[in-house]
Amino acid sequence: MSRAGIVKGVSAGSSSKLAIETIYLLILPSLFFLAGCAAHYPLNKPMEAGFVPEYQYSMTYEQGVVGDDLIIILAFSGGGTRAASLAYGTLEALDGIGIDWESGSETTTMLDKVSMITSVSGGSFTAAYYGLNGKKIFDDFRERFLLRNVQGALLRMLFNPIYWPTLASPRFGRSDLAQRYYDDILFGGALMKDMRDPDRPAIVIMTTDLAGGYGFPIMPGSFEWICSDYYSFSVSRAVAASSAVPGLFTPIIIKNYADHCAIEIPQWMEESLKNRDMRSRTYHMAVRASAYLNQESIPYLYLVDGGVSDNLGIRTLIDIIEASGGIKEVLSKSKRDGVQRVAIIIVDAETRVRAGGGSMGKIPGLGEMLSSTSAIMISRYNFETIDLLYRTIRKWRVEDRGEAYPIEFYLTHITFNALSEESERDYFQGIPTSLALPEEQVDRVRKVAAKLLYSCPEFQRLLRDTGARPTANVVSSHPSKERRRPRGE
Repeated sequence: MSRAGIVKGVSAGSSSKLAIETIYLLILPSLFFLAGCAAHYPLNKPMEAGFVPEYQYSMTYEQGVVGDDLIIILAFSGGGTRAASLAYGTLEALDGIGIDWESGSETTTMLDKVSMITSVSGGSFTAAYYGLNGKKIFDDFRERFLLRNVQGALLRMLFNPIYWPTLASPRFGRSDLAQRYYDDILFGGALMKDMRDPDRPAIVIMTTDLAGGYGFPIMPGSFEWICSDYYSFSVSRAVAASSAVPGLFTPIIIKNYADHCAIEIPQWMEESLKNRDMRSRTYHMAVRASAYLNQESIPYLYLVDGGVSDNLGIRTLIDIIEASGGIKEVLSKSKRDGVQRVAIIIVDAETRVRAGGGSMGKIPGLGEMLSSTSAIMISRYNFETIDLLYRTIRKWRVEDRGEAYPIEFYLTHITFNALSEESERDYFQGIPTSLALPEEQVDRVRKVAAKLLYSCPEFQRLLRDTGARPTANVVSSHPSKERRRPRGE
């Protein structure tokens, strides 16, 4: 080939390459734009046609211990992996306490008596996984979640260009991306219906609806408010909502289908709205619930971290029980009329409030201010919540005095502040709220849960009254938990 032919061929090839590159530059932004427009968070499903909800915000569940005289309710607080580890350690501790009521039968543990778990934020990972897997949680949860650098993985996803077109959509946010990740590592696409097991407790995952700042529990009764199918709702989506810290994560959006159902407003709600007793919690509950009836006014709910409204997940539980007619009525509807003992164990991973600015007298930065004010609000609100629960239990006891079989209540509060040694308190209260903790910290938090539980006077009283006793060393009874951190995490 002549020199001129070679030059011509090279020029033609260069022009072709340039043309292809130009096409890529023109087409790729369009593809990114279209991919962004196409991305959409998964919509919750409406109730089936013809469904008539009771609209009671019911506490009735098909699962849980039935026909026993003791039920245990656990409340797992928020606090990232620290909270998830403390909740997990509490499950271990309860499973290490035997109850020999049924002679000749397989040993029953305190964990078998847990009828309900309410959870917030970090605690929701443990609660949801236990709700799906029962005691199989002891096989792999430590490795699959507690020892995993979830925080780092989520950040890598955010900075990965492959996800940018999806995140560019106004209908797909960081929490939706987190939901996908939680499914990959933990929940495997499970739905709420997968928790329906008579041998496992009911799980109530707490969130906060930004529309009114109220707690919105992921449970059948609250989904009836909005005429949505609870059992087809994604477990990972519920957990993503419960742990969606405002600013760091976007809200999880669910659709209100209230206009699709023929809803009969219950008598308690009608009476409360008519009487307008501003001092009544039931009245405020009625106002909150009735707002969802107007789909035009509230077409969507924007759910964020449950800790925004209640970091212990207790206030909404109290409101539901009161609106449902009181503790006796709730137990009766749940076929638990024979219950004589109710033990409530609050697993509180709250840490110490620290002043910003250090010891140099400097003006605190924005990050320090946000961290400190958030911790102060949670600390003060936690105190008020515990006080409210004590007062409510006293009220239930007074109402119960005329009963042939009164209920005995046991309130146990697990908190790092109960540790007697100052150095030990400082260590645990200094653990950050993060979704990535060193293995040593995870295991120390797990193990201190048993120490805090067993040393609580109210829990010791429960053990005496039930004849329960520790069956083995809690941690050594689950040797699989001592595996090392997964490689690459």
